[in-house]
Amino acid sequence: MRVNDHASLARLIAGYTRHPAQHRQTSEQAVWEAFGTTGAVLITDMSGFSAITRQHGIVYYLSLIMHMQQIVEDCIARYRGTLIKYVADDAFVLFPDTASALQATRDIFKDLETLNKELTDCHDIRIATGIAYGQLLNFNDKEIFGDPVNEASKLGEDTARPWEILLTEQAFLNLPGDLQQAKDRRDITIGQVTYPTYFL
Repeated sequence: MRVNDHASLARLIAGYTRHPAQHRQTSEQAVWEAFGTTGAVLITDMSGFSAITRQHGIVYYLSLIMHMQQIVEDCIARYRGTLIKYVADDAFVLFPDTASALQATRDIFKDLETLNKELTDCHDIRIATGIAYGQLLNFNDKEIFGDPVNEASKLGEDTARPWEILLTEQAFLNLPGDLQQAKDRRDITIGQVTYPTYFL
């Protein structure tokens, strides 16, 4: 997102770095009041881009992305999910809570597995996923920023293997008790930050 293209945000943070701390605090509070929300972020990442495109080309891979996107959109609609954006073969989705994100993810996996059985002449479409929960900034359902976005990205894009669902600790604790059933819990270090991570 280009900040200057978002007029109200640009106005709120104009001169932020040039003003004293008190003014910065006021600006920050105004931004959070205008755009702040709490929710669960799901980020999905398709696997096999390099190998598949080398073998079949980018148009073939785009056709797989199209199938994936249709399934993602159908499944998240069942659980009050909001599609924020696609970035290449990744999907960024916002949900009101972790349970909704988890249930949608499980439906996505199920529907992809069904599709893979039907498309016998194509590579399987496999995705890895990360889910994080907490406060974030949501700009008109077009772009999201905040710790949950970064955390879900680290887990979904950099850590999870195909068919894995990884949750941050805050996301896991947001689940109702009957859904808090993790296969494993590990401390995942990415860069200089360690994330207590739950594998579902």
